[in-house]
Amino acid sequence: MDDVYSGRLDALEQTWRVWAEIGKGLSDNLWSTPTRCPGWNVAALYAHHSAFPRDMSAPLPLSDAVGDPVSAAELLRRFNVPDGVAHTMAKTVADLIVLDATEHTRRELIDRFSVRGPRALQRLRQVDATLVVPWPTSGAVIMLVEALRIVLLEATVHLLDVQRALGCPPAVPSQALNDTAQLLAELAPAVEFIEAATGRSTHSPLPVLR
Repeated sequence: MDDVYSGRLDALEQTWRVWAEIGKGLSDNLWSTPTRCPGWNVAALYAHHSAFPRDMSAPLPLSDAVGDPVSAAELLRRFNVPDGVAHTMAKTVADLIVLDATEHTRRELIDRFSVRGPRALQRLRQVDATLVVPWPTSGAVIMLVEALRIVLLEATVHLLDVQRALGCPPAVPSQALNDTAQLLAELAPAVEFIEAATGRSTHSPLPVLR
């Protein structure tokens, strides 16, 4: 468990470093480049994902929720059912992110990745992987080692969004790609995923996330 936890922290640190390096090289025009996320330009994507290093640099929240911790896959399934948070809060989140992007300088957005992120991850290295924390807006609790899977997935998917928007070849740390691919596979119905992936069915269970 500790090796898995440490590996995910390493992968997240490496991925956030890529975010920071790309951001440092962007002109004003490139920050305004539209992305494949409707209504969001590159700056909005930076504002959106940089909320993770920003929030993770705060003290860890204490949980008073009742119930067993859920897995990353189960939490994401709950978010992505038709009446789940991923759908019901989509417009609110999108509007808040656009506002966040306009209220902060590009330097502040980059610093969330280059300064606050590494500081938060260093502190998390001193915390037990099995510590249970609440996940916002879910009413559920999750172990840190599983919560990191969701953060790493978000870091990976949106980094690809940024790179595609800028016309750059995908360049994501291999561990981040592998962990994200595994989590996405866990979200799909197993039989449908296996049969589609092996060419035994033309019915794809994808996408599994909004």
